[in-house]
Amino acid sequence: MKYACLSAFALLLTACGGGDSDLPPEDMAAPAPPSESATVDDSEPDIPIVGGPCSYEETVIDAHVIAVDDDLVELAGNGTQSFYMQVGDFPSVPEAGADYTIKAELITEGTCTPKIYTVIDGDVGGVE
Repeated sequence: MKYACLSAFALLLTACGGGDSDLPPEDMAAPAPPSESATVDDSEPDIPIVGGPCSYEETVIDAHVIAVDDDLVELAGNGTQSFYMQVGDFPSVPEAGADYTIKAELITEGTCTPKIYTVIDGDVGGVE
């Protein structure tokens, strides 16, 4: 019986890989991770990279609120096409028919945000 248990244990060790591990030795160092510049993800080449040095042309617009719909405010001014701003961009929720002075920044160089509209407090040219 003693030898039967010993034989069974030996078979179990052999079946389970007793002692011959597929793992590297403990004193072997792990490989260094790849450097960040070593791999470039070209999986989406059609998407432009956003950012970098950008230039804007600034204009001050006397704008008139055309409509307020949920979180969007539609405005028009100075003979320009209508444009939209978020309700949160205003000091308080605007009403249709209200007038605001808006600073418009339109991109001329780079790939940053193409249009930035900011509510200005005060008269045109009286920016504080």
